[in-house]
Amino acid sequence: MVKSLDDVRSVDHIGLSLWRAAQNWRDRMRREMAARGFPWHMEARGDVLAHVGPNGLAQTVLAERMGLSKQAVQQLLDQLEGEGVIQRVPDPCDKRARRVELTGLGLFDLVERNAVKREIEDEYKAILGTELFAQMERALRILNARSAAGEEGS
Repeated sequence: MVKSLDDVRSVDHIGLSLWRAAQNWRDRMRREMAARGFPWHMEARGDVLAHVGPNGLAQTVLAERMGLSKQAVQQLLDQLEGEGVIQRVPDPCDKRARRVELTGLGLFDLVERNAVKREIEDEYKAILGTELFAQMERALRILNARSAAGEEGS
């Protein structure tokens, strides 16, 4: 039951601030990568690459990490494979499974993503100062660790 107008007013809160910061970071990353010649980052298929490292991973693990259906991930992978960014190979540990691996172009994409991440972090450090930036990193690690532990206990 609504007790006062304060109960129904929209409230700025830390969750909204964290979401905005994450969206700003993501938008910046997408724009920078597209400007460097990697247009797939402007679309959902670019989000796949945040989960695929230099050693690749099982396609089923990728779907779990992304929180998407296997079919949705399959479509994104089809697009990236068509662009020559990834390849799917048999998993040596499970003959029925497929692994997603980066091609030469995919590895170049990874190198550029790392460069953009460092540039954004350097800019954030310049804005916040080294000490406040380090405090923010520690606080986010603590919150994320607690959230992960809570999910495991569910």
